[in-house]
Amino acid sequence: MTSELANRITNEFKSGLPDVTHKSVLAVVNGVENPNSYTDLLLDTEQLIVFTESSDTYKKLDEEIKKFKKAPILNCANFNNAELQNDLFDVVLLIKSFNRLNTDEKQKILKNVLKSLKVDGQIFVYEDEWSKENGSHSTNPVDLIHYFNSTVVTEKQTYGFEFIFARPMRTFVESKHEPFHLCYRFKKIVKLDEHSTFQDFLDQQQYSTNGVLRYEKIFGPGFVSTGGLDTTKEFVESLDLKSDQLVLDVGCGIGGGDIYMAETYGCSVIGVDLSTNMVSIAYERLMAMSGNKLKVSYEIGDVMHHEFQPNSFDVIYSRDTILHISDKKTLFSRLYGWLKPGGRLFISDYTCAPKSEWSKDYAEYVDQRRYTLLTVAEYGKVLESVGFKNVDPQDATDKFVQCLNMELIRIESNKNDFIQEFSSDDYDHLIEGWHGKLERCARGDQRWGVFRARK
Repeated sequence: MTSELANRITNEFKSGLPDVTHKSVLAVVNGVENPNSYTDLLLDTEQLIVFTESSDTYKKLDEEIKKFKKAPILNCANFNNAELQNDLFDVVLLIKSFNRLNTDEKQKILKNVLKSLKVDGQIFVYEDEWSKENGSHSTNPVDLIHYFNSTVVTEKQTYGFEFIFARPMRTFVESKHEPFHLCYRFKKIVKLDEHSTFQDFLDQQQYSTNGVLRYEKIFGPGFVSTGGLDTTKEFVESLDLKSDQLVLDVGCGIGGGDIYMAETYGCSVIGVDLSTNMVSIAYERLMAMSGNKLKVSYEIGDVMHHEFQPNSFDVIYSRDTILHISDKKTLFSRLYGWLKPGGRLFISDYTCAPKSEWSKDYAEYVDQRRYTLLTVAEYGKVLESVGFKNVDPQDATDKFVQCLNMELIRIESNKNDFIQEFSSDDYDHLIEGWHGKLERCARGDQRWGVFRARK
């Protein structure tokens, strides 16, 4: 690995770490060629305790011990066999030390880490292997999140992990077309029975795995947004994408649009979505295409709290997602900052009639879905208010209705196959939902907007 590439990887790795300066840190490091490239990021810790099961790794770390302001405690041992006091660490790092474990060992290490972390302490995880070997490796990057989300310990209170982000190492994506080097962060929290996030709502309600796969049946393979591949081709063609450009897809869903852009135009695409179910399916599809070496990667997280460098993207693209976000002005301000000067913004989204004209049924529908909707004109004005130029807000409800009717024909013509894969109740639910959209459009309540702008 060239020194330039190694430096890029180190800097990117460092940018994802929690603050470790003057903190108490635990590092569990296994299966790495150069462990010092990780521990060198921990030189300013107040206390560092390292566990490795590799004698070679232990020797390499011991040779570099003089670098540290305070000498770390090195252990050539299995962390799961250690006895450490509770609430000891501010930060924990698991470097290639989770996926290698079997299910029982994974559950044990997470409970041990949870006990030894202080409340609000953070854990950083780095993994790069997802192929199943002897039942030990996870098969999908989202599996790791599910392990963390399901782990609790109860002492005086019940503690658990709160998910912060999951993101790929962009250096590996760009330089080697390897999208499965992933970093994660979680935080230890007091877990209340009523603790439920918007991510939970999406994954358990509208975007349950079954719900997502049903949507895909009606939108077409790889898509969960209006018009599927047809509208994607049309809209993306207008973006004038080039192979050296970087695209951010806000609300990437199951990734069909991202794969289409990368395959067709050779550009790099980062897809971000809050729904773990969506991204899990996107990862499955991308892993099945790994031989194609696409520059596509997926990140799980809330775009309202995500961080990208200013002036990073040539294009920001979003399909039928921003309806879920209430503070659109703050979101658009963030998108504006991430775009390069002259960069393009493209959005399709649910819009509406003026609120004073809503029917009671429509108001109940919007409330039940937790949507925050604007008229097309209001949407365009918010984009302009944060600095976007050449804002072109278009009411595309006629196209929306056309797509809905085509999607109904598609699913009705495949009724038997759909029921065999899902159920008659699933079929009826989907058909009812599409007719409901058509009725709301016919009344003038529900509308669909397409928005283009430049920075």
